[in-house]
Amino acid sequence: MKYSSILRVFMRYFRERRLRWFRQSFPPEACRTIVDVGGTPHIWDMLKYPSAISIINSDTRELALSNGYTTAVADGRMLPFPNRAFDLAFSNSVIEHVGGWNDMERFASELRRVGNSYFCQTPNKWFPIEPHLGTIFLHWFPSLLHQYFVVRYLTLWGLINKPSRATAAQSLAEIRLLTRSELERLFPDARIVTESFLLLPKSYTAVRRESGLSGNQHWGLPRRRSDS
Repeated sequence: MKYSSILRVFMRYFRERRLRWFRQSFPPEACRTIVDVGGTPHIWDMLKYPSAISIINSDTRELALSNGYTTAVADGRMLPFPNRAFDLAFSNSVIEHVGGWNDMERFASELRRVGNSYFCQTPNKWFPIEPHLGTIFLHWFPSLLHQYFVVRYLTLWGLINKPSRATAAQSLAEIRLLTRSELERLFPDARIVTESFLLLPKSYTAVRRESGLSGNQHWGLPRRRSDS
């Protein structure tokens, strides 16, 4: 069994809880058109969301089974849509994979541009468990993770997948976890919502809700940028 299969089982609980809150906060009647940037049909199959969903991904393999949704291969940093083309721009655990800071700025800018509202979730860098590698605390010391022995033998991902040096280096290059303050800088007009586990902030979601939207915002503890 690959590490990704184990991770999906572990993350299903958190994703289902997050999506329940999402559906309450962004009811289908208020979000008739949605673009999911970097997503897959799986989330929308779970949600059974009746709106018109367009799924954008740069990896054709992720869109192999469209399941009836509109899909397109495109770069999330340069979306082929006009301003405010969708009621909602959605992204779940993607922005930490798009590249360096400049790439993240472009990605965030595109979400803000094409959606009247947006929802962008990402894991918290300072949560003790790093989900992509399956390790505790080591991701706080990037110099250690640049050592092949550490990645190969001291992470659950390395022990299970047995990556080559090249594969390990490529995988690490594709992950850049964000802090809350960094997410605030990327989305200056957002409300940052905290998702907690064992009283620790596990992930953050940048949310901009069009003024006409109604719905439950009390998932976790929504905080404004000025909150401590």
